Amino acid sequence: MTDLDERIVLTLREHAEGPVDGGRLLVGAVRRGRTRVRRRRVTAGATLSVVALIGAGVAVGPMGRLPGLNHTVTPGLAETTVAFLPPLVDGAPGAAVRPDQIGKDPALLHIGLAPGGPRFLEWNVAGGKETAKIDIGGRTVTIELTSADVLRFPGAWNMPPLEGPTANLYDGSVVRAVGPDNVPIWRRYWQPAPGVYAGASVPGTDEGPLHEAAAALRLDRAYGCAGPVRLTDLPARAQVRTCSSVVGTFPAAYAVVLHVSDDQDRGVSVEFQYARTALMVPPPANRTIGGRPAYYDPSYSPIAARLELLDIPQAQLFAAFNHEQSFSEAEATTVLLGAQVAEHLDRPDTW
Repeated sequence: MTDLDERIVLTLREHAEGPVDGGRLLVGAVRRGRTRVRRRRVTAGATLSVVALIGAGVAVGPMGRLPGLNHTVTPGLAETTVAFLPPLVDGAPGAAVRPDQIGKDPALLHIGLAPGGPRFLEWNVAGGKETAKIDIGGRTVTIELTSADVLRFPGAWNMPPLEGPTANLYDGSVVRAVGPDNVPIWRRYWQPAPGVYAGASVPGTDEGPLHEAAAALRLDRAYGCAGPVRLTDLPARAQVRTCSSVVGTFPAAYAVVLHVSDDQDRGVSVEFQYARTALMVPPPANRTIGGRPAYYDPSYSPIAARLELLDIPQAQLFAAFNHEQSFSEAEATTVLLGAQVAEHLDRPDTW
């Protein structure tokens, strides 16, 4: 594994929260990126994986080079990033009103930020907890949000429990630990509203961004976790279990991952990747889904297949599924057949 691969794996591992099979998903993402680079050519003569670009979280300049790759990046990919605001969900109460709903519905994100404040880099909703990474003055702060019923279980979601020998008072006090390469890591746990429990952490020389993150946190509204993507038709007894979005490079690129599974833990990972600059020539269609061109790759990786819709401009939408314990191609087809994607992918206000 190259240094770049290791960085991507480590970065993406931080994205995975909750019951997602992080190891399989992350290794698969890196492998898929390498496979796609080998199999497809960029229209301008370069090759690049959208997953690798977003996962690595790097910035590149016009005709620049992605660190660690000897591939030229086409102009238009890199531009000034802007604050990505997930769309509001009308009628959905915020965490301050319904703390019991935090992390329970993968369609909803309850972490809000003050207008003009910190910028979202990514977020995740799964199994009673929500996590977001935000940018504060060039430093990345991780915010975690949950409720009392989750914290009653010791060690749940890596947040301190409310009872027992490792209990935390969630009183806003700051603790300092030593992270990799002896870099200090600052952590703070507090209750921003009755019944709402929050944690924040940041590496670096001081704890200042923790307090800025707390001041910027808003809990009065709920937002759409999956952005422009909706899954409206799922196989029997299946539901969306987790939702993750990586938006730090918006408007140049962003990604959404939805994990769908049934009561027997069979499922697929539905991935949506948007890039303002077209990076890859699509493969030839060998399937149709509701009359739309699609491509099925049974050997996408040594353990997984992939079914992709081919007619979404500037974006890829596909379902990746394990050969041993996952949905069949027919079930994955059902998921993609019911997938709805917003028309204007660069305008969150229209989603």
